[in-house]
Amino acid sequence: MTPEALAGAGPQAARGAEAPGTGTPAAEAPRGRRGRAAWVSLAGAVLILGLKFSAYLATGSVGFLSDAAESLVNLVAAVVLLVALGVSVAPPDYRHPYGHAKAEYLSSVLEAALIIVAAGVIAWSAVGRLLAPEALTNVALGVGVSVLAAVLNGLLAVYLFSVARKERSDALAANARHILTDVYTSLGVVVGVLLVALTGWQPLDPLVALVVAANIVVVGVRVMRQALSRLLDERLPEREEAKILAVLEADPRVLGFHRLRTRRSGHASFAEVDVFVDPKLTVKEAHDLVGRVEDAIHAELEDLVTTIHVEPFVQGVRDRTLTPKEEFKEEVENG
Repeated sequence: MTPEALAGAGPQAARGAEAPGTGTPAAEAPRGRRGRAAWVSLAGAVLILGLKFSAYLATGSVGFLSDAAESLVNLVAAVVLLVALGVSVAPPDYRHPYGHAKAEYLSSVLEAALIIVAAGVIAWSAVGRLLAPEALTNVALGVGVSVLAAVLNGLLAVYLFSVARKERSDALAANARHILTDVYTSLGVVVGVLLVALTGWQPLDPLVALVVAANIVVVGVRVMRQALSRLLDERLPEREEAKILAVLEADPRVLGFHRLRTRRSGHASFAEVDVFVDPKLTVKEAHDLVGRVEDAIHAELEDLVTTIHVEPFVQGVRDRTLTPKEEFKEEVENG
């Protein structure tokens, strides 16, 4: 938040503006938790990649190879995540007054791209094996190692989801979703390899790998869509905006409001709104009113940084019951 904005906003806005940076204990703690989670993700990716590649070497299964390829993507994604989290917690500077939290979304976009590339490599290998089938070896050993890797991956995903929810980290959440998909992939490949061993039908192995590739593409597209939405400043969910509107509606001194704009950047959220007040209020009275309104909003949404612009109320200028969606529709219709 700029100095000018802080000067015109209430006391809670000034406190909330510190959220994206790292200058306060409240910001230092999340940075430590997110950093530890990123390092755990990296260590887990190295271990699981080694296990899955061992399963491929033991059996020669292209299904296990596809599973290992996805874990290689997990490893690269973990490195990218570690770098992105380091950048995202850097405090605001002159050129980046709102902080660097969007670096998390860039890492999610890159991870999604890597997921899709991995799917292409898997599909290519699977088609090659369909054209030239090979018998599998050491199936029991490969299955055992792959199941162990899946269990470890599942535990890692649960841990990352837990940290992501507490810290509102989209990058950690994207990484956890990718790892959870990897668990399903591993189990599907294990089933496919066991069926090949039981039936002797070799084409089943590459067919399972193709199914894995298709599933990976779906996950990659989903992760990229969410990250791009955040990069393009998609507004907050309606349930969160409803809490802001409820505070404004509940205060009798707020005679009207419009132009609510919200967005999320990393673990912090931002909201801007124009409120109508009695034109007879002094500057100090209006300033104090805004401060109390911001305190009430912050009590509902702790990580929200608010900027409230005060306008003198004119009878009939705005229907205060208009929701942001209705207001946007009205603006479009009126040109």
